[in-house]
Amino acid sequence: MHMHTASKWASRSWSVMALTGLGAGMLSQQTMAEGAGYEIWALDQGTHKAHVYNQDLKEVARINLGAHGLEVPHMVEFNSDGRYAAVANVGTGNVAVIRTEDYRVVDIIPTGPRTHMAGFLPDDSAILVDVIGAPDIERDGKVVAITADLDNESFEIDRELVIADDPVFQEREHEFNDVAAICHDTTADGSRAFVTLGPALEDGGLVVVDTSEMTLEKVFPPNELQVNCGTMLTPDEQHMIVNGGGPATGVWYALDVDTLDVVASDVSQGIDAHGVRNVPNGEGIWMVNRGSSDGIVIDPESLEVKDTIPDTGPTPDILDFSPDSRYAFITLRGPNPVSMPHMAEGETPGFSVLDLDTLEIVEIVEPARGNEDSDFHGIAVRPVD
Repeated sequence: MHMHTASKWASRSWSVMALTGLGAGMLSQQTMAEGAGYEIWALDQGTHKAHVYNQDLKEVARINLGAHGLEVPHMVEFNSDGRYAAVANVGTGNVAVIRTEDYRVVDIIPTGPRTHMAGFLPDDSAILVDVIGAPDIERDGKVVAITADLDNESFEIDRELVIADDPVFQEREHEFNDVAAICHDTTADGSRAFVTLGPALEDGGLVVVDTSEMTLEKVFPPNELQVNCGTMLTPDEQHMIVNGGGPATGVWYALDVDTLDVVASDVSQGIDAHGVRNVPNGEGIWMVNRGSSDGIVIDPESLEVKDTIPDTGPTPDILDFSPDSRYAFITLRGPNPVSMPHMAEGETPGFSVLDLDTLEIVEIVEPARGNEDSDFHGIAVRPVD
């Protein structure tokens, strides 16, 4: 077992600004006490900060990840009860674990160059991490498993799977280009992870990982699945939605999680399909198009597009929803994007708020308005009692 080397003093020192009364807008004028409260965690990978808002769109905390030496925080995911957040940092190649009660960084685990996404397994026993790899080394993308003892706040690298070294991959290696892990979601029991490759579409594809053995079960080269971004288990836990996007492309597929057969596929009705997420009430799956600033709603039962989202705000990336399924929160990229330059140039770095009934924007929140470095990417909603 490989022990991580993050210094313990760094995990004890922390930098967070408590805030009140900032950023309140249209939503604060509405009655938000009808359901459970929640927080919106939005990552500014350009300024290396996590901005935390409550359900009234008031900024309640600002976590300075840069003060911990963390650069380009890219994706954020919570454990099953929301006590901890895992933040993948592309610039510094590591994962930060944050205790959500007091917004404290409790550990930093080095995972590899251009660490792109980190998410807890459903039982919280481990954090699965997707690593792109070094830019000057081909096919060094990997998936890393970090054991997670949340009660003792102990995190250690357990195993690593270099995708190109697996025998299942090697049987079809001639059908792939570069190999870098991008994003994943797992089956409901956490036994299988569906990992997209990329980041460019020509370097895409999909691999299915046995998470207990950290070996590959099946691979889909880019000529079979044009996949390089989002993954989402459907509400009935029977299918995995995966998508891919590029300067002129937006496509998605649904795979049966048991048979691994592709059972549906379609276009995203826009350019550069990217973030995808289930609506909490189970009535839809939203997917946004980064290049055309719009999106679609997929019916989770028929696996057909049932609606379109005409305007997400300029250059959308990742999204999540309020627990009561009233609002969508969608990150918007900045004018000087840290990742995927040119394709991801935006105008209003922050996040948009859309009403799920009307599919219309009700507010755009810009925590660092006027800062040319601001560039939002990851976002996640945490229910709060």
